[in-house]
Amino acid sequence: MATISEFLETLLDESKDFARDELKAVIRDAKSDNRLFIKHMGELTEEFIELRALNKISNAEFRDLMKDVVDLNKLQYHKLSVEAKTRAEKISNSLSDLVTNKLLALI
Repeated sequence: MATISEFLETLLDESKDFARDELKAVIRDAKSDNRLFIKHMGELTEEFIELRALNKISNAEFRDLMKDVVDLNKLQYHKLSVEAKTRAEKISNSLSDLVTNKLLALI
């Protein structure tokens, strides 16, 4: 029977493997995305990880750079949300104008 220490050590090893594999998949998927912004974020993330792996930046610098990547992603998300809302509003206004003014004028 495994001791608690052995169990936790195995669990930690498996968690590290899982996190590593997930991170690789996220970076791979981002870099192969057809949207330029997403691709760029994947490339930046990979670059920052490589810099940390080569000891060219500290853990604190890496953490700050990754926070910047997260912030850029949030800004892009909100920008897209605003653009989508604007497009939807334009479509709605156009449909309303078409129906209420143009079509009803023909009747």
